[in-house]
Amino acid sequence: MANLIIPRVRVLWGDVNLTSYTGGGGAPEVFSTEGEKGAPIVYDISVNISAEGDGPTAEMKWDPTAKGFAAYEYFVQNPEFMKKQISVEFFYPKGKKIVFMFVWAGQTINYGNDMTVTVKMVSELAGQTNANLRSTAQAHDEDKGAKFLDVMKKNQKQFGLDNFPNLLKFSKPAEEYANKATAISVYGSDTTFGSSTANIAKQMGASTFVNNIEEANIVIFAPYSFKGVKEDVIDASSVEGGKSPDPSKRYGYILGPAIIDTLTRTAMWKPPQQDNNRTPASQPIVINPRKNKDEIQKPTSNPQEKSGTTAAKPTTSPLGVTVNKGSSNVQALDNPEAPDRQNALNQEKAATLDMNTFMCPLLVGIKPNDIVFVPSLSGKYIEDWIVQDVSYSQSNGNVTVNLNATRVIGTGTPMQEAIGKKFKGIAEERKLIGSDASLENWEKYAWGLPSQAGTPSASDAAAKEAAEVKYYNDRYGEA
Repeated sequence: MANLIIPRVRVLWGDVNLTSYTGGGGAPEVFSTEGEKGAPIVYDISVNISAEGDGPTAEMKWDPTAKGFAAYEYFVQNPEFMKKQISVEFFYPKGKKIVFMFVWAGQTINYGNDMTVTVKMVSELAGQTNANLRSTAQAHDEDKGAKFLDVMKKNQKQFGLDNFPNLLKFSKPAEEYANKATAISVYGSDTTFGSSTANIAKQMGASTFVNNIEEANIVIFAPYSFKGVKEDVIDASSVEGGKSPDPSKRYGYILGPAIIDTLTRTAMWKPPQQDNNRTPASQPIVINPRKNKDEIQKPTSNPQEKSGTTAAKPTTSPLGVTVNKGSSNVQALDNPEAPDRQNALNQEKAATLDMNTFMCPLLVGIKPNDIVFVPSLSGKYIEDWIVQDVSYSQSNGNVTVNLNATRVIGTGTPMQEAIGKKFKGIAEERKLIGSDASLENWEKYAWGLPSQAGTPSASDAAAKEAAEVKYYNDRYGEA
């Protein structure tokens, strides 16, 4: 008898499982009969994450019954729970996973025929990166300058965020150039940390990826299409079960039958001077909660407020607004590749791809800055697209993935020839393209779990499967 392979979603508020609710951690056991225990009290869960611009957001609907709402009231009125993060995990048992970390951000409650409670969530970064406006200044030796890597770390310290050691991360090629390019001075006026970081990164031809995969962080990426960038793209089908993607690395996915529901590609010429990039400068600023006791719900204490307070600690940079308009000025010393890198970033947004599909095991973990490959109908060439926006949406037993990707205008030539050749070879080896291609091969590629897709020895496969089962049983109980 065949086993039905279905996607799973796990939502934990602190240590309390909301998708298999039994209380615990001080939370009430709201269900009275044995058959109700372990039932979900949240549903219709969705997560949105972008390569640039707004930070990660999510929402979920809460059980609107009296018992379910009693549990929700307990969470939002309990200061201990409001300090805890909410993890949202999409996965297949024994397969890959992706875990997002959020904090409670608000709610929408409907009364009447539509009794819907919608919980809003944002990343903890919303409080860290946009909590406060500052004016910053860095002046370095005019002969030697300072490496962009050191400039960005000092900028983090000026914003009072030096106690978050993992806040800034770099892809390998971005770190290599940040260790080579230098700047003389960096000035910022009435700007947030998120906007300031994006502006400094842009001056060396890099982009910022604000994410909350496993933990809140900002990853600096070099342009994928720049010919001087040497960056590996990991075959997503080779990732082990139980693993979540590394946000500082790129993963590659081949798109075809058994994966695509709808896919639309559009190429539109844009004026060369038009800036196609999105930066966090347009993000709304998180306002510190009002202090009047009549104006705020009591009790309340959440990570946004805590991180905003932490980021407001005194540093050498003045806190608060001094002029009406934010600005940033970076004077480089040795930054020869910046113009070409900036141009590459801009050209990468010229053509767009939009796809909506069911989350098969292969697509678990797909994220912004990953690369999707679309073979031609003849299989003679393969197109590479850079993922910009991803949303995961759960409804009943269905999880859908919507993604937007971009590339330079043109077909037949990959942006990175070596990487395109590598994934064309993978497609040929797995008989996804060519004279031996078949729908069965595409199904195996899309739906094969990691323990099934590889070719380890029997003993290695058994040990690997036992480790994966133990991981899920220890963390979540029997699947």
